[in-house]
Parts: sequence; C-alpha cells; structure tokens
Amino acid sequence: MPAVRNPRRSPLFRLVTIASSGLGSFTLGMWGLKFALGDNIGGMPTEVASAVIAALCALAASIAAMSFFAGIDESADYVFNETHFDKLTGLLARTAMVGKIAEAASATARTGKPVFLIDIDIDRFKQINDAIGYSNGDALIRAFTARLKAALPRDVVVGRIGAGEFAILYPDQALHGSLEALIDRVIHDLMRPYPLASHLQSVNVSVGVVAMPKDGYDPVTLLRRSNLALQNARASGIGAWAVFQPEMGRVADHRQWVESELHVAFERGDFDLHYQPQLDLPTGRVVGYEALIRWNHPERGMIAPNEFISVAEETGMIAPIGEWVLRKACTDARLLPEDCFVAVNISPVQFMTRDFVGIVEKIIKETGIAPKRLELELTESAMMQDRDRAALILKQLTAMGISVAVDDFGTGYSNLAYLIDFSFHKLKIDRSFVSRMETDSNSGAVVSTIVGLSRALGVRTIAEGVETENQATLLRAAGCQVVQGYFFGRPAPLVIGDAGLVVPADRPTSLH
Repeated sequence: MPAVRNPRRSPLFRLVTIASSGLGSFTLGMWGLKFALGDNIGGMPTEVASAVIAALCALAASIAAMSFFAGIDESADYVFNETHFDKLTGLLARTAMVGKIAEAASATARTGKPVFLIDIDIDRFKQINDAIGYSNGDALIRAFTARLKAALPRDVVVGRIGAGEFAILYPDQALHGSLEALIDRVIHDLMRPYPLASHLQSVNVSVGVVAMPKDGYDPVTLLRRSNLALQNARASGIGAWAVFQPEMGRVADHRQWVESELHVAFERGDFDLHYQPQLDLPTGRVVGYEALIRWNHPERGMIAPNEFISVAEETGMIAPIGEWVLRKACTDARLLPEDCFVAVNISPVQFMTRDFVGIVEKIIKETGIAPKRLELELTESAMMQDRDRAALILKQLTAMGISVAVDDFGTGYSNLAYLIDFSFHKLKIDRSFVSRMETDSNSGAVVSTIVGLSRALGVRTIAEGVETENQATLLRAAGCQVVQGYFFGRPAPLVIGDAGLVVPADRPTSLH
C-alpha cells in the first residue's frame, strides 16, 4: 500500500460521475415533459414512455450508487493512509506504531519470544532543522530513513514517532549475533555525514532499548521507558545507547514530582539560604560567604539543589527563584561583618534573561547593600551562550562595582579567548582538581597553571571543595589566595553570634 495518496479521482471515475449526473438530469427532464404534455410524449404510447423513463431512472440510480460507493472506498483509503503512514518518510506514523507495539506485546505474551523496542533519536534535531532550513531538514530525514531501513532486515517494523525520533520492533529470533553489535553498527551507519544539496550534514544519535515482555506489555508505557533509556544514553555522551532500568523510571517520576511541586514550594516559602565561608589563605580571615539555596519540603525534608535547579531552569521557575535568592542574599549581607562580601550563583538561564542587569540594580537599591559586597558566580557555559551579549552584561556589572567570578573553571570550554573578552575578577578552581591534588600530580599542575594564569590576567583565585588540611597546604604552596570547603566550614543558616553579629551556625576553621 502506498504511504500517502491524495484524494484524486481517476478519469474513469470522473466520466462515470459526469454521466450519472447527466443521465439523472435527462430523466428529470423526461418526467417534466410527461407532466407537462400528458401521456403522449413524442407520439409514444403511455406504457412505452413510462418504461423508458423507469429504465433511465434505474440506470441513473445504479451509476450514482456506483459513483458514491467508489468515492467512499477512495476516501477511506485516503484516511487510512493519512492516519497510518508518515507523509515524509513512508514509515508507520506514531499512532500506527503504537498499534504495532500492542500487537507485538500480545504476541510475545502468548509465545514468550522476546521482542526489542529500539528508540532512535537525532540529537538536537530542532536546532539542526532551524539552522539548515526546513527543506534541507526534510531531505536529512529522508536520507536518515533510507539509511536506517538499509541497516535493518526488510521484515522489521519501523516507524517515525517524532520529528527526529524513530522506533523499531526487532524480534529476538531475527537477530544474527548480539543486540549490542546490531545497535553499534546501526549507530555507526546513522552518524556518517549526510550529503545534502548545500553541504554535508553531521548528526549525533542516541538510542534507548526496552525488551518485551520483561519491561511490560502496555505500548504507551513501553514507549515511555524506551525514551527514558534514550535520555539516559544522551546524558552519557555522543552516539551512546542504553537499556531501560527500573531506576530510570524512579528518577523520572521524582523529576516529575519536583516539577509539579516547585511553584507550590516557592509560594509556600520552602526555600532558604545557607552560607559557606570563604577564607583568605595568607591571613586565615573570613572574607566572604557563598549563598547556597536549600529546599526544605514539609513532607520529604531537605531536597538537594542538584535535584531541582535543572528542573527550575527547564520550567522557567529559575527566574523567580533566582531573583528571590539574590534579594535574600543581599538582605542578609547587611547583617554580616562589613568587611565580608556575599557570593551568589547565577544560573545560565537567569543570566540571559532580558533585563538581568536591571533586576540586579533594582535589588541593590532596595536592599541598600554596597555593590562591592556582592559577587556573582557564573559558569563558563553561561557566558558562552551569547558572547557579545554576555560581554556587555559583564561590563555593565563591573561598572556598577559588582565582582564577577568564573565558577567551575577548567571544566568547561577549552577556548580561553573569553578570558580576554569578558570582565571578571576571580577564577574559581573546580573541586574536581582540588580533590585529586594529594594523589595526582597532574591535578596539582593544573591548579598551579590556573593560579599562574590568574596572576597574568590580574585576577584572584579561589579553590572550592577543600576538605583536608593537606589540600589547604598544597593550595597555599600553589599560590591560591582564597579557599572554601568542609574543612573550613559547612554551609549553614545564619544565627546570632557573639557581640550580636550574625554568622553561619557552623563556624569556620582557621589554619592559624
């Protein structure tokens, strides 16, 4: 059956339709003459005229019926094709693919013979489509489909279930070799560049796999689980694949719960800030505190930031939450010693909002904090989303007197040109380097290099994740100026300390 067919009428069908319409009109005209002229029509006896008219009526009715039912058949065929096949590729559409998965699940329940559902997705297809244009995007999908079909046996069921997402039903008995070898070969074939009209287009693919009956029978559940495996594979790197594990479902369910609770938690006031001290290594004096958000759910207790920050960014809740954090930190900073600043992490999404500088300026005015007592920590990825705009924002923040620190330095972009283009005041050495300094000489060399680079650029360095005295000693030897970590103090809420000063409950440890 063809994948798609427009509802065009064949020449014979059109002839039959016109003929039946004409014959019907002629018959009606004959009846009109009979009623107008009486029983004698053209000299024919009444019985003959009635027989002729009756015959014409029967012929017109049969032709009209044939025309009508032929139209129904053709329309039904068109509707079937429209709902069961993808127009662009000729593969089964999502609805039809769900039906095929249900059939396969039913069959495997009877026979016990496993069937694999393989979910293949072109990573970032929407961005690719926007970049190369829809006509090239369509050509890419057609070429991808042809290559996918060529890599599979002819009798394997394949469907297109999303813009750049494809599903395969692969019976275990059809495998010649291992599933691992099959998927690796398919991924290798699909990731070869595609020659389009204007250029060679490269793509990355991710693959998720579920097995029937082990992973269930319901087609919707199976597709959800294969997609969970696919997302897990995508997080693992380029051209990766993963088999569904129950833990993936639990993670997804928890993520869904977090998404549904975030707005309620914000309105309810579940969030609070804890502060971790930052010490100047040469003097041992506390010079600042990093503000770290905490979510204390009334039923589930403390929820770690890494469980909800990414969800907040995806749902847009990071804007109100981030603004609240900034306002709260600036308000609390007025209660800290005058010679201490407060450092606030800024999400990449928050940083690129339309009026980020205006929001910061407004909060500073409303809270009355001196701009020099505020430090904003930004990751390299935040600054690289839109280099020109990021450079302008950083220049405006610096002009206001606000300090900017590059967070997690050394783990992001290898292109260091942004260090020249952007205005910043501090490089924050990532904890991954600090944790290995005692056992890995290369990590120590990286730390020393970052410190040397910061000196050349005229900026300061801070190392995070310092957990032992030996690490602190090594950092001092490398020339690092400021440190923070569990060895000096854990994040804690503010409490009233000696002499009425408000300080974090976990007092910092000094090396002196």
